[in-house]
Amino acid sequence: MNTPLLNATGIALVTALALTACVYRGGPGESAPPASAVAAVADSAQGARLYAAECAGCHGVTAQGTANGQVPALAGQHRSVIIKQLHNYREGERWDARMESLMQEHRYSGEGQIEDVAAYLAGMRMAPAGGGPGGETEISARGASVFVHECASCHGPRGEGSETKVVPRLAGQQYMYLRRQLHDAIDGRRPNFPHDHIARLAPLDVDDIDGLAEYLSELAP
Repeated sequence: MNTPLLNATGIALVTALALTACVYRGGPGESAPPASAVAAVADSAQGARLYAAECAGCHGVTAQGTANGQVPALAGQHRSVIIKQLHNYREGERWDARMESLMQEHRYSGEGQIEDVAAYLAGMRMAPAGGGPGGETEISARGASVFVHECASCHGPRGEGSETKVVPRLAGQQYMYLRRQLHDAIDGRRPNFPHDHIARLAPLDVDDIDGLAEYLSELAP
């Protein structure tokens, strides 16, 4: 059965501590433990097999997602972000019927499998997805300005995010997915979205959001 591994773009870390076998549940933007089991024991080869069996049918063989915004690109996303979002789906802290079903059915036999898939995806190349109107230099420039003033301080000057701070990579993500997630966050359909981020996004108008999504989708990671 092929079901998607992940819809968007997450913000905080939930990972296993290598020395204690406990599950670390960090807050938004909180740094990962230095001895994270993600770095210590993740098996990318096993992750590739799990991805092919459970995720590729929706997210694509190259994990580039879909242009219609229903399925995000996962290639090149940080391991900590993927782990966090999968845990959020399992715990009902992020909403998507398909993903919630996947995680609540315990399709992964343990935390190690989640870490393996995350490690595999993090090692893939994320090419710029694009998908925006294209050629709209004014709106793209507007999006670039919004990003610099509202987003770059956390997501990095190139939208690269951070593995250790559990900040998602936004550069190269699908235009329609970015657009939908921004609207969902503002409208309260992303319960795991940090409140300070929602406060930053709330004043943006439609053109700001469209421009931000277009700028990021065309940005090389």
